[in-house]
Amino acid sequence: MLIKKRTAKPSKRGIYIQDAQLLQTKFEVGRNFDYIIDPENHTLTIVPAEQTKNTVSKRAYNGSYKPVIDIRKKDALQAFAGVDQLEIEIFDDQILIRGVEKKTAITNKNKLGKIKDFFSFKKKEKKVLKQNKLEFLLSRKQLDQVVGDSYQQFSIFDYLDAGTNLVDHLKIPLQIISLFSGAGIFDQGFVEEGFSVKLALEKDEEAIQTYKANLGSHIQQADLTNYDFTKLNDIKAPIMIGGSPCQGFSSSNRKTSFLENPNNLLVKKYIEAVKANTHCKVFVLENVPEILTAGDGQFRDEIIKELSEFTISYGVINAVDMGSAQKRKRAIFIGSKIGRIDLPKTTVTKYKTVGEAFANLDDSIPNQTDISKSREDTIERMRYVKQGENWTAIPDKLKNTRMLSGNTHSSVYKRLKMDEPSITIANPRKSLITHPIENRILSVRECARLFGLKDSFVFKGSLSSMQQQIANAVPVEIGKAIAKVIKKAINSFNKHPHLVQV
Repeated sequence: MLIKKRTAKPSKRGIYIQDAQLLQTKFEVGRNFDYIIDPENHTLTIVPAEQTKNTVSKRAYNGSYKPVIDIRKKDALQAFAGVDQLEIEIFDDQILIRGVEKKTAITNKNKLGKIKDFFSFKKKEKKVLKQNKLEFLLSRKQLDQVVGDSYQQFSIFDYLDAGTNLVDHLKIPLQIISLFSGAGIFDQGFVEEGFSVKLALEKDEEAIQTYKANLGSHIQQADLTNYDFTKLNDIKAPIMIGGSPCQGFSSSNRKTSFLENPNNLLVKKYIEAVKANTHCKVFVLENVPEILTAGDGQFRDEIIKELSEFTISYGVINAVDMGSAQKRKRAIFIGSKIGRIDLPKTTVTKYKTVGEAFANLDDSIPNQTDISKSREDTIERMRYVKQGENWTAIPDKLKNTRMLSGNTHSSVYKRLKMDEPSITIANPRKSLITHPIENRILSVRECARLFGLKDSFVFKGSLSSMQQQIANAVPVEIGKAIAKVIKKAINSFNKHPHLVQV
C-alpha cells in the first residue's frame, strides 16, 4: 500500500529520509534495513532486514520524533549520478527511490486509443536524453487503467515508430505469495534476504498465531483443498513458495498418476495455485526427497510436465550444507520464467555444531522452558544413552515391547552430540530426542536454534502444537540460500528488462 509519494533534491552527502509517515510502516526506529541498487535505471529499493549494519534512527520533532533513514554509501550515491530530482514512494514494507532526469515532453495529434490519456506525440524536433531515449514513468494503477491486469504483455512498440526507444520501469519486485506457510520459518529465510510476503495461507490456527506474532498479519487461515486461487491474481506477486505435504509415494502400477493419488492432493493444489497466478515468474516447491525418486522419477516428471511453461531446476538440499546446525534434507524445485535458476551450492567449509547452536541459552530466552516433562521410567532410560547413541543403548530390561521387537526408529532416544550437527529434528516429544547433557528432551527454543531461528522469533500456541510446528518446518538457512539465488536472478533480469514478458 502506497502511504506517501514525494520528490527530493539529490545530495552529494547521501540519501536522507525523515518522515512521520514512516511510523505507519515497518521502518520503525531501531529496525534494520537493507537496500537493493539498480544503477543502470537510477533506482534504489529499501526493505526491512535482519542483522544488517543499517538501522532506522530518529530525530526529535514537535515533542515527538520522526524515523530517519540515512544512507551514505558510495554505491548508493552513484546510482543517482546525473539525475535532477528523486521521486520517493513510501510503502508499508518498502521504500522506492527513483532518479528522474528532466526532459521535454513530446506530443502528437495522433490519438493512441486508451493510452492517449497518458502520452502523445507531435512531429517536431524534440529534446530528449543523450541517446534520444524517451522515458515514461507510469504507476501500476495507471497501467491497470490502460491495459488492466494484462499489462505485463503490453508493448508500447505497438504504438510507436520503430526507431523510438523506451526505458522499461516494470521491474520484478521481491514479493511473495506463500502457501502451506505453517509457522512461517521457510518464509523467514526469504524475509531475511529482503523479500516481502504479500499473502500467506495456512490451515492450522495455532501455527497462524506464531506466524502473525513474527511475520505479520498478511497470513490468512485457509483450506487450500477448496480455496479460490483466482484471488491470487489480485495480489500481483511474482514469486510463489510453499511446501505442500504429500504421502503417496508407492505405486505398483507405473501407469497410475502420482498427482491423482488422494494422498498427493495438496501437491496438485500447489500446482493449480501457481497456474492460477498469471503474475507468477518464479516458484519454489519444497518437499521430502522421496518426491524426486518415487516411481523411478515419475512423480517428479509429472510435476515438471504440469508446470512446463517454467524452466525448472530440482535437487536435494541438506540444511547443514547451507550453514545450519541440523542435518535435514529437502527436495527443492525452482521454476522460472526469467531464465534458469540453479539450486544454491554450499559455501560451508566447517559444519555448525549443536554446541554452537545452543551457546548462551538460559531460561530467560523465550520458549526455552517450553519442554514436555518425561515420566521417571523415560528419564531412567535416558541415563544409559551417551552422546550420539539412541534407544539401542538402553538395557533390555528397560526396553518396551516395541524396542525389543527392533521396530523402532533410530531417532528415538537419540542423544545429540555437542561437537557435531544435529540429526533431523522430528517432534521432540514423540521421538524423545534427548539433550546432549541433560536427561530430558529438547526445548522448543533449542529446536528453534537448530532451525536457524533467532531468539526473537517466538512460538505461540499449546506446547504440543509448538513442538509440531517446529517439526514441520524448513530450516531458515535453506530458505535464505534459495532466496539468494532467486534475488540474484531477479536483479540480473531487472538490469536487462524486457518489454514483453512471457
